[in-house]
Amino acid sequence: MSDSTPPPTITALPDIQASPTDPKKSKLFHVSSTDDTVSLTSDDLSLQNGHGGPACEDDADGEAKEDGTPITMAVPLPTDEGLIETEEWWELKMSWSGKIYEVKVASNDMVYDFREQIQTLTAVPPVRQKLIGLTKGKLSAELDSTRFGTLGIKKGIKFTMIGTPEELSFKDPNDLVLPEIVDDFDVEYSSQMTKKAKNAIAPADDPRNKRKIQEKVETCPISVINEPRPGKKLLVLDLDYTIVDTKPLIAGSLPPSECARPGLHEFLELVYQHYDIAIWSQTHWRWLEMKLVELGMLGGMRNYKLCFIADRTSMFPVFTERNGQPYQHEVKPLAYFWAKFPHWSAKNTIHIDDLSRNFALNPGEGLRIRAFNTAGTATGWQDRELAKLGVYLWNLATMPEGDFTKVDHGQWRKSPLRRQAIVPDATPVLPETDA
Repeated sequence: MSDSTPPPTITALPDIQASPTDPKKSKLFHVSSTDDTVSLTSDDLSLQNGHGGPACEDDADGEAKEDGTPITMAVPLPTDEGLIETEEWWELKMSWSGKIYEVKVASNDMVYDFREQIQTLTAVPPVRQKLIGLTKGKLSAELDSTRFGTLGIKKGIKFTMIGTPEELSFKDPNDLVLPEIVDDFDVEYSSQMTKKAKNAIAPADDPRNKRKIQEKVETCPISVINEPRPGKKLLVLDLDYTIVDTKPLIAGSLPPSECARPGLHEFLELVYQHYDIAIWSQTHWRWLEMKLVELGMLGGMRNYKLCFIADRTSMFPVFTERNGQPYQHEVKPLAYFWAKFPHWSAKNTIHIDDLSRNFALNPGEGLRIRAFNTAGTATGWQDRELAKLGVYLWNLATMPEGDFTKVDHGQWRKSPLRRQAIVPDATPVLPETDA
């Protein structure tokens, strides 16, 4: 920026009275005509001169109301200790479409991993794979959470696979719809979870999961948009229903600016002073890029820049139990970033998401906020989650001890870091503009 004091940024929101179905009054963003203060709400985040920090505020409304997302505690799957302590490998030969394929699978791999490897080799999705000569029974999806080493399969065996590749199968055009995150069920993970299950291992300690992380590191390079800045912490942000209401954004029923969570850009400008920002979304890149451009987070003129972006290809599923039944869901392992950027670790990284299950491999570094799915309503316009979170993240980054592992993010709403007044930096660190 050519001027050391940038102009205040504004997030345009419609007048709530323009909606006849929502007669309830809401606090709107506005820019004061008498000074340079950008005011988010009458008692919340205020950015003095466009670059200061939010003032400390108390919860007038008490603890945050639950967003209705069902949450249960995850339990590790019972595991044979021998499979974990001593990893064995099966080298098999598979015949398909007149060719022989070599398939290598570990004892602690899941049946899911075995079937996915076959899909990688042949493009035949698991649901269409018929395996002959491998086991007496059928390796169906119900066995996905079963360790391969427990199946009793002989090493070196040759089997046949019958199935049609994805691209050769008929697809009804009516079944092709835009992607949407619809799984509202959530599970929580604890660093002490193995104490509640006999012969179990936490997902973070599972050799299978560690190997999957390494595979992602080797096969999914990180595309850096803006180089990491020396001394900055790492903030990993989910996109869908964390900082944007995805449904109206994809459907086009609301303008992108109204789909964004209130205070989004002001929040990002604030935390950018202490954090490099990464977006990690459980959607594929083409949809992710489209969303970020529409929201003005890419290619915009804001006083922040995204460091890098990760999509669904860098995630993989883990297997635990929920309510006594096997449960499979994808995760976002922070070690995927740490492997490329070793100056970041659990001590200076925080992951924000509306789903706790995404923290399965890093429960200590995750902070869950309420899902945002009320864009275009009075409730949505009054959402103050990012304003509160901004205070917490600022104080977290500037606390004297500087070690995030000393803080329980699960209690962030009650934490003193959420209520301490922010002392703005003397000189704000803002991104340079392109020449």
